[in-house]
Amino acid sequence: SLKALADIICEYPSIHKSSRFVFVPGPEDPGPGSVLPRERREDEKRFTVIHLISLMFSFRIQYCTQEIIIFREDLVNKMCRNCVRFPSSSMDIPNHFVKTILSQGHLTPLPLYVSPVYWAYDYALRVYPVPDMLVIADKYDPFSVTNTDCLCINPGSFPRSGFSFKVFYPSNKTVED
Repeated sequence: SLKALADIICEYPSIHKSSRFVFVPGPEDPGPGSVLPRERREDEKRFTVIHLISLMFSFRIQYCTQEIIIFREDLVNKMCRNCVRFPSSSMDIPNHFVKTILSQGHLTPLPLYVSPVYWAYDYALRVYPVPDMLVIADKYDPFSVTNTDCLCINPGSFPRSGFSFKVFYPSNKTVED
């Protein structure tokens, strides 16, 4: 629970004073169904003592001159189920996925009956102008793809990938597994 996390963090003053924690709700978290974008949970708004930043499921970070979009939704499988022309091999799926997202300029380029959108916040799902980095936090296998000078990564599911993760170095725009 978040209270237990807050208690642990408060035990370490240096971490407590200098760290920021970003929590992004996922598709399995409680909330207003499957309508996108999802808002942050009410119980997360209380924990300012640990510098908790609780956002909608997609958000933008401006780091120096780089724009980074982080998006939490299990979208790759949804798009595969609803595609007109399936990629010739499973190795092509990440490339097709990234190309579709960036070409459509939207994080959910699916029909409304598949992925309903709350129109008042549709702007939060737009991918224009193309960012420097797009992080798709999806349960699909991890990948790193560059398309139109945009580095797109999916770290994959933490427990399913053997607890592996990706590290981004903003100074040279590289990702390390």
